[in-house]
Amino acid sequence: MGLDEYAPLAIMPVLDDGCDLDLMERRTGIRICSMERAIGRREIVDDAGVDDLIGTVREEVLEGLRRAPRSSWAALSPYPAETFPVFAGELGIPCSCPDWETFWWFSDKRNLQGGLAELGLPWLPGRWLRLAGSRYSELASEFGRRFVVQLALGVAGSGTAFVESDASFEAAGRRFDGEDVWVAPYTGALSFNVNAVVTRGGTAVGYPSVQIVGQDALLGQRGGHNGNDFSAAAPAPQSVVRSIREQTSRIGDWMSETGYRGFCGLDFVVDQSTLEAFAVDLNPRWQGSTSLQTMAERRQERIPLAAAEIAYQMGVMTEGEVMGLADSFFEPLEGSQVFPKNRRPGRWQASGVVEAGIYSPRMEFLRPALRLHEITSPGELLVSSGIPRVGRPVAGGMTLLRVASTESAVDAASGELHPWMRDAVGRLYESLALRPVSEDP
Repeated sequence: MGLDEYAPLAIMPVLDDGCDLDLMERRTGIRICSMERAIGRREIVDDAGVDDLIGTVREEVLEGLRRAPRSSWAALSPYPAETFPVFAGELGIPCSCPDWETFWWFSDKRNLQGGLAELGLPWLPGRWLRLAGSRYSELASEFGRRFVVQLALGVAGSGTAFVESDASFEAAGRRFDGEDVWVAPYTGALSFNVNAVVTRGGTAVGYPSVQIVGQDALLGQRGGHNGNDFSAAAPAPQSVVRSIREQTSRIGDWMSETGYRGFCGLDFVVDQSTLEAFAVDLNPRWQGSTSLQTMAERRQERIPLAAAEIAYQMGVMTEGEVMGLADSFFEPLEGSQVFPKNRRPGRWQASGVVEAGIYSPRMEFLRPALRLHEITSPGELLVSSGIPRVGRPVAGGMTLLRVASTESAVDAASGELHPWMRDAVGRLYESLALRPVSEDP
């Protein structure tokens, strides 16, 4: 939501479903083809599993394509897929889609570290090893009592573990058995995420957001992505914000030299004793923060970075025009979002109805809504993004919905949710009234 006011979106194949999508279709006229709706449940889909999407909703998409001549269509995927370009090619539709080989290469932390070394940018001191050949006491003496263990590849914190004791070290050892892992010091709770567009003529960088990770109130796994907060980033030291922009720009230009074009994102951690920012993850795709940024930019009547990227990929905007907007893309934004999860194992289903729209601070439904700019008063909240339908099974670990606000949701220094957001999420869980699905023997 937000992009639809800049790009003529007509058909959207998506993984999840939710009662908010009914409102979206009625208001926008966009046809939404949902994998969850087709198979009757919300399941965890890994990176390669995204390729199953087009196969699952193919006939529904084809039916929608019959509305207009083939020559009027173009296809765009912000995420890599093999089947999507093939499908578009069969229909003779131009398609923009990242390829898997490029995606995996840039997603690999080892390649990012090589790029940082080549560019002379700071990188978090650490080393690659296998936990089976080490002991907690040895690594604690090198990296400090608390340190971070990461796989070369991981999504939304899936390849990250925090170690602070013999017990957590042993748990990480079981989890990453036989894998090479990167071990580095824990720098503190403050981390940032940023979106950017890589062009031949430079890299346009969006304003960074504070990362919200591992929140118990959201049933998030430790180190897992639970949301983003642009409002919390505004008071951050400007030296940190400028460093993030400069480093992102240089990393984007390094990507451009390899031939990469289009959207990317970076995660930074900040050493809270020195305020030095370190790039730790490179995401060659749209990110969890991209939709919030788009809605926040629309609310402030600015051209969204994601809309400019689509226009650039489709040849509607030149690289010069994109880079001409670079300073406006980096202006501060207002907005936050959190993603309540269903962390428990097994399948669960909502037994209570939660409507898509604007809620009061005490989570009283006020009016239907889909976009951040429909918030009109301080303290109001927007609930949307795949709200579970009553009785529809949802797998453990899945995101349930999004709660967005124009206010800051997290204390940047501590990484903890503000009490009002914790209370709002608690009320939402109560309203959803999740119940375990009885398995048929």
